[in-house]
Amino acid sequence: MTPEDVRRLARSVPERWTELELVHRSSYVDVHATLRHGELDGARLSDGHRIRERGAPPSSWAVRPLEPYATNYLWSAMLDPYELTENVAITEVRREELFGRPVVTFVAHALPGYDPVCTCCPLVFSDISQRLEYGAKWVPKPGELPDGVELSLDLEVGIAVSSRDRGGLFERWFFNEILHAA
Repeated sequence: MTPEDVRRLARSVPERWTELELVHRSSYVDVHATLRHGELDGARLSDGHRIRERGAPPSSWAVRPLEPYATNYLWSAMLDPYELTENVAITEVRREELFGRPVVTFVAHALPGYDPVCTCCPLVFSDISQRLEYGAKWVPKPGELPDGVELSLDLEVGIAVSSRDRGGLFERWFFNEILHAA
């Protein structure tokens, strides 16, 4: 696969699935969820708290409708990783398997013009996303930011199924085990 293959996959995600059941684990919350476009029904694994959402709250991102989220806009971005299609350098592309499903794994670096679903929770956490969030004068502390983000997209449905910052102070990560996809 090439970087352009990854971009094509990310562009096509909404047409690739109508229903998903997944277990989402991350550095901030674990959730079991069933999704249909525009609907989410789930529960936090830590305490069983039910999460039911229809539609996503308004966002400054107007490229296309967002999927509802159980955590924050990063959830919407992982379900439709369209923000990876432009102004993102994609390197180290390789095919792998995650939870028995074929995925494409790569390293992403934001470039000028990167347009995340939300600047506070982008798929590609970087100096560019932080300047979008905090303004052009924002300056990172030494070692604060990752040197790229390693991402994996499921080859069947296209959603982001794993993410891990390469270095940095925050050590952001998530992975999704897809239990059912249609």
